[in-house]
Amino acid sequence: MNRSEKESLLKNFILFFILLEILLSIIFIFFYLDKKKDAKELLLNRMHICSYTLKCKEFNYDFTPKNRELLVNKLYENEQELYSFYPIPRSKKYLLKISYTQKDFQEDLHALQGKVISMFIFASLIIMGISFILTLYTLKPIREALRINQEFIKDILHDFNTPISAMMINLVMLKKGCQSPFIDRIEQSLNTIVSLQENLKLFLKNIKTEKERVDCNKLIKERLSCFQSLYPELHFELIEKTKLSIETQKELFTRIIDNILSNACKYNKPKGFVKVIINYNHIVIEDSGKGIKNSKKVFDRFYKESDRGIGIGLSIVKKLCDELDIKITIESEEGKGTKVHLFFTHI
Repeated sequence: MNRSEKESLLKNFILFFILLEILLSIIFIFFYLDKKKDAKELLLNRMHICSYTLKCKEFNYDFTPKNRELLVNKLYENEQELYSFYPIPRSKKYLLKISYTQKDFQEDLHALQGKVISMFIFASLIIMGISFILTLYTLKPIREALRINQEFIKDILHDFNTPISAMMINLVMLKKGCQSPFIDRIEQSLNTIVSLQENLKLFLKNIKTEKERVDCNKLIKERLSCFQSLYPELHFELIEKTKLSIETQKELFTRIIDNILSNACKYNKPKGFVKVIINYNHIVIEDSGKGIKNSKKVFDRFYKESDRGIGIGLSIVKKLCDELDIKITIESEEGKGTKVHLFFTHI
C-alpha cells in the first residue's frame, strides 16, 4: 500500500468513525438520560415501599405539616436531597417525609455513568472495526483501478527501455563520426527522458529520495545551459543577487525548474528572453511569452490555453512544490509575459 492509499484509508476511516461515533454519542446521551429518569422512578418506588415499614436504612425519615401544595408519592428535589411525602394513618396534621441525600444519589449516578461509559467504549471499539471494514470495502475498487494503472505504466516504462537503449547506442556511434550542436541537443533531450523515466519509476515504487544540500545557483546554470542549446533563438539571463542553497530532494526540485523553464521557452515569442533571478530565499523565472489569460487556473489538472501540451505540466509543478514545502505564485499579463515566483521557507 503506497502513501496515497494509506492517506485515503486513514481519511476515510476517520470520516466513517467520526460520523458513526457522533451517532453513537447521541444514542448514549439519550440512553443515559433515560436511565437517570429510571433511577429516580426506582428511588420513588423504594421510598413508597419503605413508607410502610420504615426499615430502609438508606433513607432519612421526618414529619412535616400537611400542606395543600404538597403532593404525596411524588419525588421532589433540591440541592441537598431528594424526598417524597406519604400520608400517616390516623393523622390529619402531618405527612411522613422520606428523603435521600444528593450525595448518595450522585454516587449512584456516578456508578451508572461508569457502566454507560464502559458500554460506550465497548460499542466504540465495535464501531471502529465496522468503520475500518467499510473503509476497506469502499476503497477496494479505487485501489484496484490504481493497481491496473500502475501496472500499465510499468509495462510502458519497460517497453521504453529498448528504443531508449537503441537511441543511446546509436548516439554514441554518431558522436564518434562527427561533432554537431544538433547531436548535443539530441543527447541532452535523451538524458532528460531517461531522468524522467527514473523519476517515474521511483514514484511508482513510492520511494522518497533523500534530501541533500542543493546549490541552486549551480543547478540553474546547468539547466539554463541545457535549454540554451535546445532554444538557441532565445536569450537566457541569470541574475545572481545572492547565493542560494537549500535542503531538498534534488531530483524533484530539478523537475520543478525544468518544467517552468520548458513552459517559458515553449510559449515564448521569437527572439524573446528567459530571465532567472536568484535572491536569498526567492527565485523568479521570467519570460517574454504571450502570457496567461487566467493565472488562477494554471495549476488545475488538464487546464490549458493553447493546443500545445495536455495541461498537466504546472499541475505537476504545484504538487512537487507542495511536496517540497515550496510556495509558488504566478504573475502574468497577456502579450507581455509571465513571472513564476518560488519562495523557500526552509533553507
